[in-house]
Amino acid sequence: MKLSKRFFAYLIVIFILAGGLAFFESRLATFVTPIVTPESTQSQPSGSLMPVETCPSGYILVPGDPKYNTSDFCVMKYDAKCTNTNPKCVTPEGVYKNNLPGCECQGNFQVVSTADSAPITFIPEDDGSADSAKVYCQNAGGHLITNNEWMTIARNIEQVEANWCNRDGTGCGNPPGTPGKILANGHNDDIPARALISSTDDKPCFDTTSNGSSVCGSKSSQKRTLTLTNGNVIWDLAGNVWTWVDAKIERRDEPRSIIPGEGNTSWVWAEFQTVPYDANLMPKNPLWNSTQGVGRIYHYNSVGDTDTTIYTYIRGGNWRHGYDSGAFTVHMQPVPGKTNIDDVGFRCVTSPK
Repeated sequence: MKLSKRFFAYLIVIFILAGGLAFFESRLATFVTPIVTPESTQSQPSGSLMPVETCPSGYILVPGDPKYNTSDFCVMKYDAKCTNTNPKCVTPEGVYKNNLPGCECQGNFQVVSTADSAPITFIPEDDGSADSAKVYCQNAGGHLITNNEWMTIARNIEQVEANWCNRDGTGCGNPPGTPGKILANGHNDDIPARALISSTDDKPCFDTTSNGSSVCGSKSSQKRTLTLTNGNVIWDLAGNVWTWVDAKIERRDEPRSIIPGEGNTSWVWAEFQTVPYDANLMPKNPLWNSTQGVGRIYHYNSVGDTDTTIYTYIRGGNWRHGYDSGAFTVHMQPVPGKTNIDDVGFRCVTSPK
């Protein structure tokens, strides 16, 4: 079939017009900024070019603090728990008895951070065996929390207004140190007279009320959660059970009271301002004490003491220590190998990914 000369003429006109349009579009592109973002950055939200730090399940990210030589780290959101669900391992006081035969949290069982189940207690900080808080944290891929890491958390949460509340957990959101408010210090009034499991972050007074409502402001309610500057929430840093901390001190080096004659040659509870100020133990404001809910210090007070017995810190307080409990509370009497303590647990720390 023959094509007419007119058909070829139409084709020539179409090619000329197409070429002209392409030329016009190329020239226009030099004057107009394209609206479409290059494909390589379309899925990148603003500021997302920085690597995102993530923590294992049950851990929260804590901002590092140069004062304590810490970089960002991940800490257990809850007291350490064991995946062993055998009811014989839980005491009437609501704690997991790790030194009971068959309850050792090793082998088929794992140490985890979870809201439910009882916190692990009856465990030494370090007695040279496989059943110690230090070894359990190593088996979990991290290490037992250090004093510098504890202080990094405590100094962080003391800055957050949401943590300064009435003693019943209401009226939160106040400048640090506001008269009549406290840095929330958890379950410490012995009501109920046991350690507690945790709940969701929207129930900060969970299980502390005497009427079973778990609502802050109800009878005996206490706030068990504390919020970090990055918005992460940690449970029971103060109260519930003590926490073993990887820190040692000889008795002769324990701080001395500045009040003449107070508790010489004895173990004493003291307010922070009555001992030489130490930024590795105490809140930013040295005048804050149990009145502000930050806690107290238990230490051996003796001038000229030469005893070299080594003690380990436990921090935070427990369910029955009342005003002695707090985010900065430090108790300097337990020896690291002591196993038969029903109210001392632990938390593990690991590096973010």
